[in-house]
Amino acid sequence: MIKSRADKFKLCGLSALLLFLIVVPMLSSSFLVTMMIRYMYYGLLTISFAFLASQLGLFSLMVPVSLTICGYIIGLGVLRWNISVWLAIVLGVLGSQLFAALCGLMVNKSKGISFLMLTLVISQLVWALSLQWTSITNGTTGLLDIRFPESINIFSDQPNVNQYYWTFIVFILCVALVFALTRSSFGLRLQGIRDSESRMAALGYRTSALKWAAFMIANFISAIAGVLYVYNNGMITPDVMTLSSTNKSLISSILGGSGTPLLGSAIGTVIYRTFDVMLSSLTRRYLTLVGLLFLTVIMVLPDGITSIARRLRRGKKHE
Repeated sequence: MIKSRADKFKLCGLSALLLFLIVVPMLSSSFLVTMMIRYMYYGLLTISFAFLASQLGLFSLMVPVSLTICGYIIGLGVLRWNISVWLAIVLGVLGSQLFAALCGLMVNKSKGISFLMLTLVISQLVWALSLQWTSITNGTTGLLDIRFPESINIFSDQPNVNQYYWTFIVFILCVALVFALTRSSFGLRLQGIRDSESRMAALGYRTSALKWAAFMIANFISAIAGVLYVYNNGMITPDVMTLSSTNKSLISSILGGSGTPLLGSAIGTVIYRTFDVMLSSLTRRYLTLVGLLFLTVIMVLPDGITSIARRLRRGKKHE
């Protein structure tokens, strides 16, 4: 009975949230609509990070790489190669996935600190390349004036509202994909590898193939975030792949709770990005304040903000 009540409560909460997200553009200012768009594509970036962290216990610092590669390919396709928008998107996702596949083979045998450092090195190499290969990337300037395709302005005459609904649809599809994977037998196998890879190998599972597949899925989510990022911002620059950008996904995931790749990622992203915007307009030392917030959460709630609900449930059971 308690379980069914909990399920009904979750269903009602999810329905209310979806209804809120649908009506946001109708009831709010353009600033809030723009912020909601940012929450969604940065939220996918955090989900990409948290998926590997929660399912395999691996912390990848090359999360923004797929976003950046996808964005540059789209920008080059639209601005220089004069190909269609849809072909540019397909090439962007495929190109980023091809690079991720090669990187996955390189880092597949590593774990813990070794995995983290290898992904950091790959991220910094790609970032350096994007800065120095100026004939392709335009260096620090990046690729500008990448316009949102007018052919899909079907929801509203207001550009930001139309972009919001397309971003919302893609975001929901990606969230549904990750939710299904984490609840499937595939997700259970990944969790088994996280707990004891040697035991899973002894049971006959191809642990290397499973880890590589999870790595590809995480980078696919990042690439989709790249599609949303480049069309909503109209540009792509090396700044999105700096170590600071990677740290933002890491902090957002830990703030929300890296053990919950969906809810924790959403909560962490909203909190971090909101503080980032609000505090940056008040003081130049806003990063110090964000750091203090992060430190406080780690000390008080080491498992993230979503752990509050688990603590409350445990308290009710003991009563």
